[in-house]
Amino acid sequence: MDTKEPSSIEENVEEAEDIDPINDIIDYLVRCAKISFKNAHVDELEIRTSDKIKMACDIYKKSPTDFLLQFGKYLAPHHIGYFENMQSADESFRECIKQLKTYHSEKSRCKRVRNRRYNALQKLQNETDYFCEKQMMYRNPLLYEQLVGQYLSDEEIKERDCVDNENLTFLSMILETVDRNEMREMKNEQMLEEDLESMKLTNAEDESKSTSSNKLKKKKQWGDFDTPDTRPTYMPEPRKQNLITAPERNLLRKEFLQEMYCSFIEGRDAEVDYNSIDNNEQYDDLEQVSQDAEDRYFDSESNDIENLEEHMKLVQEYGRKNSGSNLCDDPLDVFMKHITNKNNNYIFVLFYTSYFPAVLPVSQANIFQYLDEMQPATWQV
Repeated sequence: MDTKEPSSIEENVEEAEDIDPINDIIDYLVRCAKISFKNAHVDELEIRTSDKIKMACDIYKKSPTDFLLQFGKYLAPHHIGYFENMQSADESFRECIKQLKTYHSEKSRCKRVRNRRYNALQKLQNETDYFCEKQMMYRNPLLYEQLVGQYLSDEEIKERDCVDNENLTFLSMILETVDRNEMREMKNEQMLEEDLESMKLTNAEDESKSTSSNKLKKKKQWGDFDTPDTRPTYMPEPRKQNLITAPERNLLRKEFLQEMYCSFIEGRDAEVDYNSIDNNEQYDDLEQVSQDAEDRYFDSESNDIENLEEHMKLVQEYGRKNSGSNLCDDPLDVFMKHITNKNNNYIFVLFYTSYFPAVLPVSQANIFQYLDEMQPATWQV
C-alpha cells in the first residue's frame, strides 16, 4: 500500500499539469456570463449546461479565432492573457486579441458602462415614473426640500401629492403611507447626519484654537456614559413658504434634477440593479459604436482594410444616412460637461442671501440683475 501512494501522487500531478485553462474559461462563459445558445427550433427545450460546454469546446477546437469572435466580449479581462500567450501565426487571430484588449481595458469599460447607464436613464424617463418629482422626493427628501419643496405654494403641494381617485385601492393607500413614513425617517437621518458633520467641523476648529496648557482630563466617574443615551429628534415645524422669483425657482429645480441624474449615473441609487444595466448590450448606443469603429480606423497608423470594412458594415447595419456628415458629440459627454460647468455662483449667492440678507445691498428679487451688473471677479466662487 505504501508503494502505491507515490505513484498515485505523481499521476495526480501530471493530470493537474495537463488541465488546459480553456476548460475553466469555457465553464466561466457558460455558468457566469450566461451566454444564450439558441436552439434550432423554438419549441425545443433549453440546452443543458453540459451540451453548452461541448458546443463551446467544439467551436474552440475548430477555430480559436471564431471562438474569440463569438465569445470574446463575454470573457473576463484576465482571460485575454491566455489567448495572448498562444503561439499563432494567424494575423486575424492576433488582430482579434488586440481588439479584445482594447474592449476589456478599464478606460473602455468605464465609458461603456457610463453610456449604458445614460441610455437606461433616458429609457426610465420615457417609460417609467422613476424620475418623476414625487419618486425623486422619496429618494432624497432633504435635498428636495432644500432646493424645491420649501419654495412651493400650498396649491402646488396639493397637486404634487394628489392621489388618483379613479385607480385608488386599499393596497395603494397602504403603500403610499409606507413610502411617506420611510421618506420622513430618511429625511430625519439626513438632517442628523448634516448636524453631526457640522458639529465635527465646529469641534475641529475649537480644538485647533484651544491652548496646550490644559492637559488635565476630567476623571470619569462610575456610571458616566461616553455618549448621551438619547439622540435629538426632529419634530415637524409649522411650514412657512419662502418666496423667491421664478428664475430662481427654475434654477434650483434644475440643480436638483442634475443631482438626481448624477446619482443614477454614478451608481449611488441603492434600489437600482446596476449589473442588469452595465452588462446589458441593449443599452448600447449603436450610432456611437459605429463612430468608435470609424475613429479606430482613422487613428490607426496602417488604416488597415479590416477596420474600414468593420466601419462600413456598422454604417450599413445601423442605417446612418450620411456617412460624410458632421457627427455630433457623445450625448453623455455633453450632459456630464454641462453638469461639471453648472453655474454654482447663482446657487451660492442665492443661499447666502437667504441666510445673510444684510450682507448684500439688494434683495433676493433683484439678485440676478445685481449679479449681471457686477464684475465676475467680485462674486465668483
